[in-house]
Amino acid sequence: MENIFVVIPTIRNLDFLNDWKEQFKDVSIIVCEDRPKKSVKIPKVGKKIYHYSWKEIDKDLKEKSWIIPRKVSAIRNYGFIQAYKLGADIIVTIDDDCYPVRNHDLVKLHQKNLTLKTPQNWVNTYPDSRHMYTRGMPYLNRTQSPVMVSHGLWTNVLDFDGPTHLQNLEFKAKFAEHFLQIIPSHSYYPMCSMNLAFRSEITPLMYFPLMGENKEGVKWGYDRFDDIWAGIFSKKIMDHLGLAVINGAPFIEHRKASDPFKNLIKEAEGIEMNEKIWLEVDKVKLTSNGILNSYRELIKKVEFPKNEYFVNLKKATLIWLDQFSKINNEKKSRI
Repeated sequence: MENIFVVIPTIRNLDFLNDWKEQFKDVSIIVCEDRPKKSVKIPKVGKKIYHYSWKEIDKDLKEKSWIIPRKVSAIRNYGFIQAYKLGADIIVTIDDDCYPVRNHDLVKLHQKNLTLKTPQNWVNTYPDSRHMYTRGMPYLNRTQSPVMVSHGLWTNVLDFDGPTHLQNLEFKAKFAEHFLQIIPSHSYYPMCSMNLAFRSEITPLMYFPLMGENKEGVKWGYDRFDDIWAGIFSKKIMDHLGLAVINGAPFIEHRKASDPFKNLIKEAEGIEMNEKIWLEVDKVKLTSNGILNSYRELIKKVEFPKNEYFVNLKKATLIWLDQFSKINNEKKSRI
């Protein structure tokens, strides 16, 4: 049986976990509480619960703990490190306002998706949950790329940005059918961390960039693009390494819409940069082998704006990658 961890960032009451008791009975739960000290009560869910706050992060990472953002859901970064260190095979992450959808077993469907292999140069025309190919799909390239990221979707409240949300205030999404869509090789997608799973091997790629506030309470300058930019960086490297992303089922129900007016303010700086950053990432020619070396090469080669934020982002990403080199070396030394 695979070792599966569910990582949840929170500043809320966690009673929502009671709805997940059945689906999470065989997984370990990691709660990243976005507060100075642990205060939230966690229902008895899963095999084992690990609970971290700023205090534990600072104690563990010491002077390097600044790479884990505060006052933003990217605090889940620390949960990813811990899941990797604890021997996870698969890491699932959801938000604390998401609930099960009938006939969609979150863990089992993500796990199933992460056993699939996909074509690199062809796109199937039938997005079917059974992963069946239609007539004309070449047999020899149907299983070229192992799926390493399973990007789940949502019912009820979609993951809108501020302007789109304001134009669709009454919109509620309904998905009656399972479907799977392969994100084409050398294409990008807006990765949302609300319902996401990935194989542990690529955890180093899942660094959610500096957003929200730093340890001193000073805003980094960008917000609500942490998962989006992580998706851009990770997809670039996965394409280089011949790894795949699949999108669709399982669905979760997202019940709490964030304030679109506040989101307009939070997203203001990032919207313009988001139009440019993927183009700069796309220009980079990667030559390295392996996940860590490829990410180091990418983050050093991308032509970011020469401002303080991106100088810090490069430093933070390299420190993040060094954490995994350290963990890997420790694991080797124990063998």
